[in-house]
Amino acid sequence: MNITRRSFVALSGVAAASALGLGLTGCGGGQAPQAASKGDVADAKTEDYTTKGKNEHLVCGVTGKLIKIAPAIVADKLGYFGEEGCDVEFQQIALNDAMTALTNNQLDMDLFGVVPACTYVSQGAKAYVFGGTILNGSEICALDSFDRELKTAADYRGLKIGVNRPETGQMVFKEWLQDAGLDINGDDVTFTYFDNDQGGFEAVKKGEFDLYITNNAQGFVQRGNGIKVVATVKQYAGDYPCCRQNCSDQALHEKYLSLVDFEVGVLRGYKTYKQEPETVIPMLVDYSGQEESYVRAAMYGTDDYDNIMDPSPDPNGNAVLKFYDTLKSIGEIDKDTPYTMDDYVVTSIYRSALDTMLEREPDEQLWKDLDAAYAKNNE
Repeated sequence: MNITRRSFVALSGVAAASALGLGLTGCGGGQAPQAASKGDVADAKTEDYTTKGKNEHLVCGVTGKLIKIAPAIVADKLGYFGEEGCDVEFQQIALNDAMTALTNNQLDMDLFGVVPACTYVSQGAKAYVFGGTILNGSEICALDSFDRELKTAADYRGLKIGVNRPETGQMVFKEWLQDAGLDINGDDVTFTYFDNDQGGFEAVKKGEFDLYITNNAQGFVQRGNGIKVVATVKQYAGDYPCCRQNCSDQALHEKYLSLVDFEVGVLRGYKTYKQEPETVIPMLVDYSGQEESYVRAAMYGTDDYDNIMDPSPDPNGNAVLKFYDTLKSIGEIDKDTPYTMDDYVVTSIYRSALDTMLEREPDEQLWKDLDAAYAKNNE
């Protein structure tokens, strides 16, 4: 995957809010923008946009060398995008700048960030979730000596928990505790944020925190350093969305069929990921510079380590809508926002791509499984 760098307009804080016409504390009143919704969507300015936009150039933002975008990496390295007629250019952009660039139509799409997408939508900006990058992924780690049973929400009462700030699962976990009647603001459970895992794990090792919530495979990395995985968010809250495929308003309405072609390539990459690990692992090692043992554990698990991250391209529209409500419930976004995420989850791109693969390979069990999952996850 050849990734180029591009100078995006970086907006933050007051500047970003001003550029988007947003207030820093919410949106106030006004009408929710008319935009895309789950399934086939229509916009007055381009009613037939779902039949247009073939062979358009797509600029896709990525950050660092994260292997969680494995299906896209595989699709690029094996030439699937080119075979589908998809002209995609991957460009590095800082995570904090991606959503600003996307909502200003400086970036066609990115492969991460369900929290930024929901946050910007809650403030009146346009960002569309059209596919999945990662489902689940958050681990709860502790010292090897930790022996407290953690089966129910009540078992967490009185614990001090460190959190990797960007970790999506911690928000779902907080809602699970809150729904069980626990105060998540310090009375029952204390949460403290860390900007990097090194600081978080060191605090646990020093006894400053009982637990640390981090991303998939970090528990694997810390084995031998006195740290173990004691639980996962998924075991309590079920499946939840992490990184998503997001696109801009302009890309949705002017490059729709190109987005479908991109999704076909990603689906082919996902099939290779699922069925040919010994082909995929060396690709991801080369792409990331990570050791083979880490890549294998993170993406496939090992005999003694269970990875919980699924790089499924399914948009999981229902879970995204639920997650939007989760953010409101725990106070991450304005609970009284007039904007609904329903207008910004577009499942028809993935549906069209999956239909393409079902038509090409009607006997392939993976497509049948994804078809059944689509009905559960998006309808």
